[in-house]
Amino acid sequence: MPLVAITPLTQGGYETILNRFSHNTLIAHEDSLTELKTIFSFRSNTFYSNPINRLSKIKDFPLFPNTSLKGIAIKLLLDGQAGGWIGNKNSRVQTFFFSDVIDSISDKIDNSEDFCNELTTKMRHKIETFNNLLTPINGTLKIDSRNILPYWGQHNISSKLLSESNIINIKILPDCESFDMFTHVPTATRRDSFHYHMLKKEKVHIILVGDANYKKNICSCQACTNYNCETVILTDKKRKELLNLI
Repeated sequence: MPLVAITPLTQGGYETILNRFSHNTLIAHEDSLTELKTIFSFRSNTFYSNPINRLSKIKDFPLFPNTSLKGIAIKLLLDGQAGGWIGNKNSRVQTFFFSDVIDSISDKIDNSEDFCNELTTKMRHKIETFNNLLTPINGTLKIDSRNILPYWGQHNISSKLLSESNIINIKILPDCESFDMFTHVPTATRRDSFHYHMLKKEKVHIILVGDANYKKNICSCQACTNYNCETVILTDKKRKELLNLI
């Protein structure tokens, strides 16, 4: 995710790969891409599950005093769980991902139906762009830093990263194990355990992770326990340096 959309790990992730591992062969498995594409492949077309469905409601509402159409859109994005609990992870992800889409709409559009139609069209286009960035060609995922999508905010990366062409090629391998063997693992860690297991089965020399608590998610099977390789934890240190936080 940090290689195709701006997150706190994007700057450090690119610098780590380009400076330390540019001569290494980078690999990932098909399920890693499937997992990312699932983020914006909504399970149902309900108000709560699908943000496009949620924002289609804009045209049904009268304008509220002192609230713009863009303000209503942000509030609806966050209202992605029954009860309106904005702590819901999916709502936060969707709001980060689509906030720049909302910003891109002209302030001159004051008709709620016109605003709604343009917004939902652009949302679909951004999802399509995201999925295209994650589609390998001939088994290789080619990522260019100039194509990084807005997500958490451009204050998290240097403008240089967006202006220069830094190409990262990742070889995408077929899944070498079945996800079904991890049904006994808690849902929250199941996917990570599956991915770590497959990487160790491929006998990789280095694993890049974005989770400082990754050890809790390592597969506990004997093969994984017995196979040791270097693990590099990506951090947001570069982002903090850009923001003068350290």
